[in-house]
Amino acid sequence: MPWHTHSLKQLVLLAFFLAAVPLAVLVYQSGNALVTQSAQARLLAREMLESSQRNEQLRTLTEDIIRAARQYDIVNRAEVRQRLEQNLNDYAALLDLADSSAAPTLPRSDLHQLLTELRGLSTLEQPPRFASGRLEQLMHETQQLIRASDAGFNDRLELLEQRVQQEQLRTGWFAVLLIATSTALILFFSGRINRPVQQLIRHIRNIGEGERTPQADLSGPEELAQVNTQLNWLAQHLESLEQDKVRFLQHVSHELKTPLTTLREGADLLAEELAGPLTADQHEIIQLLQQNSLTLQELIEQLLDYNRLQQPGQVQLENVVIPPLVQRIMRPFKLQIEQKQLQVSTRFEFESCHTDAQMLQRVLSNLISNAVHYSDQQGTLSISACRNGNVLELKVANSGPLIPNEDVPMLFEPFYQGKNRRRGPLKGSGIGLSIAQQASRALGAKLVLSENENARVAFTLTLPPEDA
Repeated sequence: MPWHTHSLKQLVLLAFFLAAVPLAVLVYQSGNALVTQSAQARLLAREMLESSQRNEQLRTLTEDIIRAARQYDIVNRAEVRQRLEQNLNDYAALLDLADSSAAPTLPRSDLHQLLTELRGLSTLEQPPRFASGRLEQLMHETQQLIRASDAGFNDRLELLEQRVQQEQLRTGWFAVLLIATSTALILFFSGRINRPVQQLIRHIRNIGEGERTPQADLSGPEELAQVNTQLNWLAQHLESLEQDKVRFLQHVSHELKTPLTTLREGADLLAEELAGPLTADQHEIIQLLQQNSLTLQELIEQLLDYNRLQQPGQVQLENVVIPPLVQRIMRPFKLQIEQKQLQVSTRFEFESCHTDAQMLQRVLSNLISNAVHYSDQQGTLSISACRNGNVLELKVANSGPLIPNEDVPMLFEPFYQGKNRRRGPLKGSGIGLSIAQQASRALGAKLVLSENENARVAFTLTLPPEDA
């Protein structure tokens, strides 16, 4: 398989490898330093042990030499002289060994000269008496040698401790540098992976919110770039499906309106008895035809409204007078209100606002329609306009069955049918609240379910401040 530096898998592996390299160097460097210091410590410990043993032997031989020399002065016997010579030779051998070792010592020229004189005196057949001063000097020089050896090893031990501390400090700074390097590499490669992922997340969110504009080519791993390409294809495909849906709704709505118009005209002609007198039962049937044809026309108008709101457009702001607008909206529902014997109340703290009349009418029309159809028999219907600080609120409320909690999150989804059903000969289309929500967004307003308790349901439209 060819090596692609922009592959997601290989980029992750490269990131782990490069991030691990400084840590591996740190472990290797620290291990080498530890091995070196351990070897130096072992060598120093071995030399100190050897020096201690040799110094102890020198001290013992010095005592033996002094004892043999004094005996030789007294008895002057050959076996004593031989023992003295042997002790001097052993002392000289140990001294030469100390000179050839790595152990630090002081200059020993006086000790070598004194040892040479003592060895010369011991070889004479009739030697003069050993001066006690020379023997004391031998003991003194030996003690000086031992102290110098101990002091030298102490200096080396302190030097080793200083080196250990320096190595620890150097290793600490080296560790900080390498860890910072690893962190920088991790952040760099995380950004290389996270940045395109965040772009894809935004792209997906934009598609979900209806944005269909293709995004620029993604700079990042090949797999993520391919995902971005597929998302662009998906956006274009969804745009094509959206256009097909729009055309379908336009054609269906137009084709439905033509026969519906003919049906309504025929029903109106029959109701006017132009084709002849009608009985009471026939009048009731004609009224059902007229009423249901109006309901069907309302559904078609909702489809058309839904279709129009899917298309981007600019609102036309003007001064809208609220009470006459509410009266026009209420007029088609007059018969249903009378049949249900609803108590209608209106309250207006303000009578006009600066907004788009058609969009506002779409919102209020769908809210009032739902309130009429879902209200109880002999229930209440209230419409109010009030001020809340610097914002204007329009509220439509009715008494009736509460909206189930599981239906509340889906209230404004298009074509969603909750558990509650409209009370009437025809069920609703499920797009009334969706149309109201989209129209409110076009106004820059906010539509929410404000009450859903105590057998009362209310929706509130909050208009944006006029000075915004």
